[in-house]
Amino acid sequence: MTTGQPASGFRYWAFISYSHTDASWGRWLHKALETYRVPRRLVGMPIAAGSVPARLTPVFRDRDELPTASDLGAAVEEALSQSWCLIVICSPESARSRWVNEEVLAFQRLGRGDRIHCLVVDGGPDPAAPLCFPPSLEQAQSRTANSKSEPVAADARRFADGRSHALLKLIAGILGIGYDTLVQRDQQRRHRSMFRVTCASLALVVVLGLSTLIAITSRREAVDQRSHAEGLVEFMIGDLRKKLEPDGKLATLDAVGKEALAYYAAQKSEDLDAEGLARRARALHMIGEVYDLRGELDEALKVFEQAADSTAELVVREPNNGQLIFDHAQSVFWVGYIAYQRGNIAVAEPAFQEYKRLAERLIAIDPANDDWQAEVGYANSNLGTLLYEQGRLRDAAAIFSQELEMAKQATNRLPDSGAASMRTAQAHAWLSDVLRDQGQFSAAASNRQEEIEIYLRSLGKDAKNQEAREALLVSRSKLAGIELDLGQISPAVAQLQQSLALAIELTTADPDNARWAEIASGAYARLANALVHAGELAAAGKVAAQGIEVSRNLLRRDASVISWQFGLIANLLAQARVVAATGEELSALQQAREIVRILDALPSTQLREGDRDRAMVQAYMLMAEIQQQQGSSTEANRTWQQVVELLDTEHAPSDPGSKASLAIALYALGRRDEASRLASWLSSIDYQEPGYTSDLQHYLSGPG
Repeated sequence: MTTGQPASGFRYWAFISYSHTDASWGRWLHKALETYRVPRRLVGMPIAAGSVPARLTPVFRDRDELPTASDLGAAVEEALSQSWCLIVICSPESARSRWVNEEVLAFQRLGRGDRIHCLVVDGGPDPAAPLCFPPSLEQAQSRTANSKSEPVAADARRFADGRSHALLKLIAGILGIGYDTLVQRDQQRRHRSMFRVTCASLALVVVLGLSTLIAITSRREAVDQRSHAEGLVEFMIGDLRKKLEPDGKLATLDAVGKEALAYYAAQKSEDLDAEGLARRARALHMIGEVYDLRGELDEALKVFEQAADSTAELVVREPNNGQLIFDHAQSVFWVGYIAYQRGNIAVAEPAFQEYKRLAERLIAIDPANDDWQAEVGYANSNLGTLLYEQGRLRDAAAIFSQELEMAKQATNRLPDSGAASMRTAQAHAWLSDVLRDQGQFSAAASNRQEEIEIYLRSLGKDAKNQEAREALLVSRSKLAGIELDLGQISPAVAQLQQSLALAIELTTADPDNARWAEIASGAYARLANALVHAGELAAAGKVAAQGIEVSRNLLRRDASVISWQFGLIANLLAQARVVAATGEELSALQQAREIVRILDALPSTQLREGDRDRAMVQAYMLMAEIQQQQGSSTEANRTWQQVVELLDTEHAPSDPGSKASLAIALYALGRRDEASRLASWLSSIDYQEPGYTSDLQHYLSGPG
């Protein structure tokens, strides 16, 4: 057997276990193992697993499959039993992960403790560093320190094995062959396969070296040669990327990228003219985008910061050159966006503030430039969204109010511009979200209605305007949410039915459009919840099931997209409420617990904690209500306490829905004075969401 599965009936060569905070390492390792080509001279050699295959495929990475499994525990146990070996990604986070430890224990119970391999990515043997091995592995290592069953440990950190050597160590351990043998064969193959790339890199080095040599003898010729060399850099990075990216072979650019970075690092900005600086910035942007596409965000950030240094120098030289300011704004945006992706507010917010300041400088230079006007809109959107996701509602409202006024001015100046109209509509949308979370429901609804009118006018001019149709779908859903806040169930259901009909129309026209599928997923969940409030349980169950199917289809494309995970969770919650309302309490309780497990496995970032906490609260509340109905008051009180712990903190979500959930939990725990203060505030803003009012009435009518 030279390809495919290992011998003895195993389905997977390896099961990768990791903490959700190490998800990027899990994705890298999974792809690296399955795409690794075993040196041809080793293929077919007899080993304990049968014979050496051409490729180690398939490999099981649990987070790719578990969110769509109906039984989390059963899925894990089955995959572990079908895996030849277990690979544990070791870090302080995985050492603390209950699930990683349980997976190790389960594999040990199968009698395969000698086929557990470790990939250290953080922490480790340094006594001052935090532990990186799960307790079950620490115990196994202490028992077998001098035996052959000690787990293979590869250290992917740069100061240790590094990624490449760590990968080879793991592959050698999986196959049960000598590491040195594999390294020698792999190096021979890599030398052959990289020959052409090396030649290209050497050619680049020669060109760059020649440009330096010529600079000593002739400045004019040096400038020409340097321009030629740097043009070659742009060609190799830009054109090669276009050819290699579709096949996922961006690693081939590493040699060229490193040479280019070294070349630019040796340059002094003051020795470069404006064209040279601009060329350097463009090349750095391309290199940074390659790193970003490969998920190497640390390296991407370093490169974009270097690009920002180049564009900043250009602006210093020509402070009133609008194009140079625009170029610098793009550098600053990338620095902020990389930080935003990682939830690093300390870097993202100053960068987005600077991006906004630069955009405002542009329109001060040329107020009539519509592209630069739009740049201000993008800057307001980025910064306002960042503030909103942190719960800084007052700051976000100020940004969005400013953007609305600027957008209206642009629309008045260009009444026939569809782009200006859409900018105004989106400003209404952002402001509405903030106002809703502040409890200003009438103002929030008014902004949504104005937004909807803009889309309807656009569609009156062009019925096929897909951008307006998509935005109309979202806006109707959001308006329905406000109507539910005010207790207006029938209007909300009508809005949501129109929204869902449009979502189905869009996704039917283009089934591959993930954006529309994501919007449809949310529309299903919102309508299902509204139908539960309306007492239409059969219809609600059908809608929720359709939403779950749409969400799972999205996750089959890429299980790492957090917004798609939240779409699935919203539909699962809606379905659980239907199941509970129809009297199947045990099934609803199991589904709520499943939702909590999914949420626990999601990566935790500061910018999405609010969404995660709101979903967790809804799952806990459903569990607590069922536990009370079943007479399990002790369990119910523990669950209600978990709701309070999530919501009664300084950084908890502060929207009216979260405050209402906290009031219900406090009433359930007998903390009536605290609950009454919240209920009074909710009454003052006329909050009458149907689920809240019915639950509140239940606790108010109970024993004092």
